[in-house]
Amino acid sequence: MADEQTIPAPRGDVGADEAPAVNSGSEASVGRRKPSSGKSAGWWAIRVVVVVVVVAVVGLMYLVSITLNPDSGPEGFKVRRIASTATKHLSNSPDVISAEITVASADNGGPSAYLDVRLKDDTSPDAVANLLASTRDATFGKDNSDTHINLTITLSWTLHGTSVSILASGSRPPDRSIVRRDLAAAGEAKTIENTHIDYGRVTALPTTFLQPSPPRSSKTFTMNGWKVTSTSNTEGQFPTTVPFEQVITAAGQASPAGSIDLDGDTLSVTGLVTDDTKDLAPEAAAPVVHAVADCQSAGLTTLQLNDEARKEPSSDDLWLTFTCNNGTWTPHHSGSTGQDEATILNKAAEL
Repeated sequence: MADEQTIPAPRGDVGADEAPAVNSGSEASVGRRKPSSGKSAGWWAIRVVVVVVVVAVVGLMYLVSITLNPDSGPEGFKVRRIASTATKHLSNSPDVISAEITVASADNGGPSAYLDVRLKDDTSPDAVANLLASTRDATFGKDNSDTHINLTITLSWTLHGTSVSILASGSRPPDRSIVRRDLAAAGEAKTIENTHIDYGRVTALPTTFLQPSPPRSSKTFTMNGWKVTSTSNTEGQFPTTVPFEQVITAAGQASPAGSIDLDGDTLSVTGLVTDDTKDLAPEAAAPVVHAVADCQSAGLTTLQLNDEARKEPSSDDLWLTFTCNNGTWTPHHSGSTGQDEATILNKAAEL
């Protein structure tokens, strides 16, 4: 009896029914999982596509952004790094009082960094050249891929009593000889500012006035009320054959002040007319023409005399113009203006 209660006798009809029931339930369960697995795979595929699209859109937006605003991209980072490196190097120099970044940008104008540097007084041209060269090495090293970045350094200091402010390239520093040339007027000029040198008021032609300077630079001095400006050619050479002091003396006979400008082979004089109700008188113009009568020896091809009461040249000025022909001045214009020019030449011939 105990064995019968512990292990009940199986019933064949029921056992046969239960087995299929269990199998049927298992098959139903498997059947339900299959569509669930397919849906899950589909959702994952959609998610992957969405992620790819989002990444592509974000990447495109970034490319558009750095195209329109390069300063926000890798190029902007390079410019700021170069500016920071150059500033730190300059600040460590014993010749430098201060160095600061004024602009560091990779905008559409081109990647550029601008630094303002104040040097100690009487820092020599050689020391300046060495400083620029070492700054280039410290900033760019041997990586020529970054030398397209424009690093411009403004150097300011007092040299032999002359106030100096010059622009120099940190990415392509000038040779020592060029720095010496550009600062040759120090001690004689009042100011040297980039490509302009001003000697102020003088009593004689400055000794460095005719010496070479940067290409298309200008030098200015004022003597006896007359402001003289000479502009160099593309090689930095100044005309050396114009008798400035004689021209100043001649112009001073007509007016106590005015301007004399020499650009290449063209000499322009403004200020001979003192009365704005009158034209240029032959008596006022003749001495100036006489001072450079031998135009060939003076190295001139054109002489312009302003026909208005002005002290500075202007784009709308009226000019009486003379052309050098075989070493002699001839009228440039025809008509009544040409007649006025001929009258002045005749008056000059009497002197």
